[in-house]
Amino acid sequence: MAEKKLKHTQGGVTTRDDATDLGVPMLAGSADERVGPEDALGTGPKRGDYSDRIGPSSYQPHESVRVENAKPGEPTVTLEAQRPRVSDVGEAPGKGGVDTSKK
Repeated sequence: MAEKKLKHTQGGVTTRDDATDLGVPMLAGSADERVGPEDALGTGPKRGDYSDRIGPSSYQPHESVRVENAKPGEPTVTLEAQRPRVSDVGEAPGKGGVDTSKK
């Protein structure tokens, strides 16, 4: 089946039957930016606004992050809250996505 193209409200096109599309508001992309899915709970700005998509306020995901240069007897990991990361939406095109290029 041929992809049906929809016009973005701010230019460009998107596909109608993308199974990974959560339908969140997105900043427009550009040809030189990273491609692939975004990590809504990851660090850094995202193109999409996932704030209404991560579950109830009682859901508080955390990530284990390695502590660089931990001294003997000190913790080697910390837990970082991921929920606040969802609100880190970029202000300009070219943010978000994962790097799927082969090196």
